[in-house]
Amino acid sequence: MKAKKIFFITALLTVLMIVVLWSSGLFGLWSNGIAFLANNTKEYTNESGHLVEGKYSLRVDLSCFDSNNGKEIYNDGEHKIFVASLQRTHNGGYEIGFRSGGRYFLSGASLISGVHHETINDHSFITSTTAKMTAQYDGKTYNTSATGQCGLNYKDGDCFSFSF
Repeated sequence: MKAKKIFFITALLTVLMIVVLWSSGLFGLWSNGIAFLANNTKEYTNESGHLVEGKYSLRVDLSCFDSNNGKEIYNDGEHKIFVASLQRTHNGGYEIGFRSGGRYFLSGASLISGVHHETINDHSFITSTTAKMTAQYDGKTYNTSATGQCGLNYKDGDCFSFSF
C-alpha cells in the first residue's frame, strides 16, 4: 500500500513538472534554443536588429583544411562567428562555411550573423545573406559569392558560406 502511494505521488509530481516546464517554455527553449523563440511568430520581433559595421579578417590554411575549423572571425564575448568548414569546390575554387553563435533566454535572444532572418507571416521566414566577403591570395583581391545559408538550425545560431 505504501509503495503504491509513493508511486502515485511520484507520477503526479512528474506529470506536474512536465506540464510546468512545457507551459513555461523551458522545455522548448532547452530542446530548440533560438529557433524556439523565433518560431513564436506572435512574440518574435526583429526590432533591435541592426548591421554590425566594420571589417573583419581571418587567415586560412589552404594546405590543411581542417586546421581552420573553429577559427574565429568575430567574437564580442557574447556572440561569435567562426569557421565551420573549408573545402575545395568541383571547379577548383574553395568554399568556406561559417557558423554563428549567440545567446538565448526565455526573455529573448540575440545573434550576430552574416545572415538576416525575417518573419514574413505566421508560418514563414525569409533568410538572406547580408555579409560580404573578399579573398586575398598572392597580393590579389578576389570577389566571393554567397553560396549557402541555413535557418536557425542550431540551438544558438545559424550558418552561411562563400565560395572563392
